[in-house]
Parts: sequence; structure tokens; C-alpha cells
Amino acid sequence: MSTDQLLDFVNTRYQAYFHYNMCTFKNVNEEKHSGRASGKEPVEWWNPSGLDIEQWAQTCIDSKMAGGWLTSKHHGGFCLWDSKLTDYDVASSPVKTDVVGEFVKEFRRRDLKVGIYYSILDYHHGINNGTVTQEKIDFIKGQLTELLTNYGPIDYMNFDGWNTWPTLPDFDDIQYKELYDTVKAIQPDCLIVSHTYESNLAHADVPFADAAGRAYPYHPDYMRPSAASDTSQGDWWWDDIPRYRKPKSKEYLLKQLDSYNSHNSVYVLNISPGPNGRLDDNIVQRLAEVADAWEKPADLKEAGDNWGFQYDVSKNLAFYRPATQSSTQDPVLDFRARPRAEIAVDGVTESNAEMEQVALTHEEMSPWWEVNLQRDCRIDEIQVYFRSDKNAMPPFPLAVQVYNEKGQIVWTQRIERLPANENNTPSNVLVAELPSEGVTGRRVRIKAISKKTVLGIAEVIVHGEEQ
Repeated sequence: MSTDQLLDFVNTRYQAYFHYNMCTFKNVNEEKHSGRASGKEPVEWWNPSGLDIEQWAQTCIDSKMAGGWLTSKHHGGFCLWDSKLTDYDVASSPVKTDVVGEFVKEFRRRDLKVGIYYSILDYHHGINNGTVTQEKIDFIKGQLTELLTNYGPIDYMNFDGWNTWPTLPDFDDIQYKELYDTVKAIQPDCLIVSHTYESNLAHADVPFADAAGRAYPYHPDYMRPSAASDTSQGDWWWDDIPRYRKPKSKEYLLKQLDSYNSHNSVYVLNISPGPNGRLDDNIVQRLAEVADAWEKPADLKEAGDNWGFQYDVSKNLAFYRPATQSSTQDPVLDFRARPRAEIAVDGVTESNAEMEQVALTHEEMSPWWEVNLQRDCRIDEIQVYFRSDKNAMPPFPLAVQVYNEKGQIVWTQRIERLPANENNTPSNVLVAELPSEGVTGRRVRIKAISKKTVLGIAEVIVHGEEQ
């Protein structure tokens, strides 16, 4: 992820979401409106009477949108491409068109950005909270490999159905680094957008600021690049019930565009094709009205100083490795996003807890934070960035500890206070220097000693070499 990629993303300002999958046809075949498929819908339901992706692309162009994102697999597990890993896909349906392939080809032909949505939650294939196995992780990685290998460059990989609700697969079930590495190994320039509602980079290249029906949800001073999805009609999926097909007002859509764009957030507006494979005329007309009234903001000429990773993450042995802490405090901004331990290994040294840049514990006796390096490493130095907002001041004394594979402490250092800056104010950065020959270990822990307090850590950088 480069700042040039992020700058290009922010300058798109406005893109389209296309929720088109089995739920479209569930709403045709059942009287009651459904917001998601169950994974039990028969493949015979997938039966578009026509597929007019040229109309989708032209609508984006006429609406001043810079690209589109397609639901390649939603929560129900039905795949809009011929996946070699399942029969629950278009190749097994009455209409075998590779929708992903046609979508990517047409949008690239029209010089539009291409995003692929992929749900981790999968009812049909049994990928849910408490059911994840290595075989299912390999299934996910295999499908991502298909999507990123078979269709040329993909600008954005959009994950959903991961960790934000108790019933979803958790980041403890499926480590973010596994899927991050899968994506980046195939397409290093593909930006990852994940519906985690977190305003940090712990589980996404581009944080997801959910727009659906509300103004910008992050801290008002947060200006990092983000993505925001919203609905142009009554729900994410097409339905012939009139109230679900009614377009939102021009005034609402313009207000949302301004709210998000003014915070460097790209407004990704959902426009749902119907069972005939076309967009409704009334929504095409409404988007044209918005385009006539909307003046796209001028392109930013350079990225913000704090965009993207803030140091060379390849030098950090702890980057995106599994992290845990003694407890996790309540959400800061959004009830779905908690200040989890992974925030402290996300490549960002910013340390304002009010902007969700800090891993936070509850107030408790001897709180601790720990990262598992997952392999033996020679550790030469450990840098710890503590929170620096108005509630700062890390608890002292502290212990920095290194554990071996057997869980034994092989090195520890007690810290009584942080060093002072040049102006004699306390620093928020602790540098623990290990013996000159280094220490071989596998886990690093930072622990408050005995005091009942809150531990807030913004970033931990471990320097050394893999053994």
C-alpha cells in the first residue's frame, strides 16, 4: 500500500456498489422481503433474464462515478463466477454467465475502477463463528486466489461478514494477516477495504466508515482515507415491493457526498440491479439529477502526512502478527469496533485513543498486551508507542518481557518511567534495548506491574531477525 494508491483512491470521490446475487432472486421468489440469502436457496433461482453490465457502466459514467464494486459472493455463499472449489455458483445455474468476468471486462474497458466484494461469512459453506477450520480458511484463500488471478488487475478487494457481529467469523478464527498476505502476494497494488467499522489499519488498507443513513461516523478530525457505502433505494437488494424501489432524494445524496468527501472518504453508493440484470429507470434518473447538481471536489495534489503505514513495516517482526491483551475496552466510536490488541501492530504510530489508534484494556490489576511472532526470532530492540491523547500517561512501573516457544520468560526489563523529550516533557515512546547479542524468543509482552490501571498501546515495533 503506497500513499500514491491512497491518493488515487481518495480522488475518485464517488463510486458504485452493485448488490446483485442470490438475494435478488430470493426477493422475487418469496413474498417477504429479505436482506440476505440463507445459503439454502436452490441454484435454479439464479436466472437473470438479461445481464446489461454495459448499462451499469454507462450509468456510472453518467453519474460521475469513478468505478463499481460487485458482490462476487455474499453471505449466502453463491458465487458469481465459476469457482472450482464449489458447485454453488453460476456454472451450476440455468444462466452460466461469469458475472465477475463480464463485470471486470466491461468496467476496465470503460476505464472505470474495479472492486470485488467477498463475504467471509458464508452460510452455504458453513463458515461462521465457531465453525472455522483450516480447511475452510484454505477454501477462502483458494477463492480469493481465483478472483485475483483470473481477471487481471483488481483495484479493491472488499471484505465483509468478518468480526463485526458475535455470529460472524472472528479475527481470532481467521487471522487478518493470512488473507492480507494472500491478496498482496498476487496483487500487491490491490487495496483492501474491510467492513470492520474501525478507523485504523488493523484489518484494512482503507477503513470502512459506514454511511448507511448517517453522517460521517469517525472523529471529526480523522482525515485518513476511508470508504463509505450507502443505499440509493430502500435496501441493499432489489425488490418489486414499491417502498424498496423508491430512490432517496437528490438532497440526501448530495449531503452525504459532501459529508464524506470532506473527510477524504469515498462515497460508494449501492444501486441494485433487478432480476432482468438492469438498473431501474427511476434510480438511473435520480443519479443523473445528482450528477447535474454535484461538483466533484478538486483532486488532492499530495497525500496527507499520516496516510498509510508510518514506518517500514517490513522491518517490524511483529507487524500484523496475532496480538492479544488481558481485556478489551468498550468501543470508542462505533459499537461494532473495539480497541483490539491488533491495533498496536498495524503500521501506524499515531497514538490518539479517541481516534481508535490505540489498543486499550479495561481498568484492572496488572493489565498486559502481547504479540506472538509465530516463529523464533533474534530480538535486538523493542519500541513501544503509548497513547498520547488527553488521558495519556502510561502506567508505571512496566515490564517488557520476551518468552520462548515453551512460554518461559527469557528476558525481562522493568521500566520505572519514560525518558523526557528535549523540552523536558515526557515522551510517549519507550525503547527497550536488549543485550548486544540479542535474545531469541517468540512472544513479546508489555505488562503494568500490580497497579489497577488501563494499558493503552498505539504500536509495538520489534527489530531483529527471523531465526
